[in-house]
Amino acid sequence: MIRTRICLYLLLLTPLAVYWQTIFHEYGLRDDYSYLREAREEPGKLVKFTASHGRPLYGALLETSYFVASNVSGLPWLRLISVGMLTLLGLALWRQLYQSGWTEVEAAAIGLGIVLLPAAQVTASWALGWPYALTLLLALAGFSAIETELERGGLKRVVALIGGCMIYMLAGLIYQSDALFALVPIAAVLIVRTGREPMKDHWWAAIHLVTLLIGLGLSYLLVQGLFNNDIFQESARMKLETNPFTKFAWFLWQPLPNALALYALRDDFNTGAVIFWLAAAAVATLIGYGYKFDAARGDPLLRKKWILCLTALPLLAHSVSLVAAERSTGYRVLFTLSSLVVVMVVFAIRSLRTSGLIAQKKPYQYYAVFLVIGAIAALSAHHNSFTLIAQPQGHEWEMVRNAVMRQDFKKPLNVYLVRARLEDRSTERVFRDEFGSISSDSDWTPKEMFKAAVHERFGDKPPKSVAYNLTTGAELPADEKAYDLVIDMRRLRQKRPE
Repeated sequence: MIRTRICLYLLLLTPLAVYWQTIFHEYGLRDDYSYLREAREEPGKLVKFTASHGRPLYGALLETSYFVASNVSGLPWLRLISVGMLTLLGLALWRQLYQSGWTEVEAAAIGLGIVLLPAAQVTASWALGWPYALTLLLALAGFSAIETELERGGLKRVVALIGGCMIYMLAGLIYQSDALFALVPIAAVLIVRTGREPMKDHWWAAIHLVTLLIGLGLSYLLVQGLFNNDIFQESARMKLETNPFTKFAWFLWQPLPNALALYALRDDFNTGAVIFWLAAAAVATLIGYGYKFDAARGDPLLRKKWILCLTALPLLAHSVSLVAAERSTGYRVLFTLSSLVVVMVVFAIRSLRTSGLIAQKKPYQYYAVFLVIGAIAALSAHHNSFTLIAQPQGHEWEMVRNAVMRQDFKKPLNVYLVRARLEDRSTERVFRDEFGSISSDSDWTPKEMFKAAVHERFGDKPPKSVAYNLTTGAELPADEKAYDLVIDMRRLRQKRPE
């Protein structure tokens, strides 16, 4: 059918079109430079570092991929892998939801909406984000493995439950927050179940949720076993939260509004705060109206599903961050929570159509709603990923790389690199270490950038004359003539839009 082909092409081509410029822009992030060198010169260090945070497989995947990438010029291929996996995620979710009771257009809207979220923008823009995308695919695969055999019973059900549990465990060993993405298809399928299925809704949901929690619990126990046997050292960031009341208040003030705003960013300087809060309020109102009309229909089971999806599941979706003592507000840990919001927004629009507020006899008007929202999401994703991540990070890399490429290195060099400050950034907007941030504001990153540029120029076997002594500082040196090369990263502010 034409509708099926349109959905397929949109899900296939939109992510590539949106992120293409970001993928192949030459840049790295603060961690990229050190990861490239460590994968080459210090095998195992990256695995130990990520394992200390409870993610041993994440480090193994990163070390292997960064060794293959070798240079900053090789990082676009890792970003392409991320976008490819996100595209597969959207396609797989579309087919899964369409088979479970959503219409093709609604399922495609959910799939595409999710791969354009700010969390997806970070995943697509960071070379180190491709294991995040792999974790999302594993989480969806775990759900699908269980769902395929769950209502058939017998030995196949047992095998499916064990297989799904193992898949969830693997996902938890890569990136715990994204392993919870299985909650998204659970919520999406649960809310459209008709009640005529062989298995009752509460048993269906309980089996899926318990299997997910067991899988993640096994990954946690395995990591703790590695710590207890001194195979890896536990990081302080693994500490658990001791004040649940203030953590819940933090959740209501930080992660929840950020997820509700969907494609509107909430930056550190409140630039565009009006747009952010209007977006969050509009989404909350839309979901509220959807619940109101469904509750008015007098279906107690549907009402209970709404309440579950609006109360317990959002908390469970962000449970890794809620349980951890660290209070991370990064968009990269919001993938599951924001995706739940996308599901509830599409279901709310569906409910409004059922209530008659959106014309049922004119499907093209209904489709136009999703088309407008999708266009806004696509434009936002392209702008945020390129102008707030790729382009500013590219400015920093270009300054260091060009300086290295111009030097003759015929004798040992004394190099002084002036670190950039946050106020020297080339962007107007900043959100923590993700959108609009800078890499050269620390002591160690500029040094790694310089080493990466030298490796980019000379490879693994530089001439014997290539030697340098690199010093960094917050200001220009008192005696500039004492240095053969001075790189002032503060000049980044000259590239900030007027």
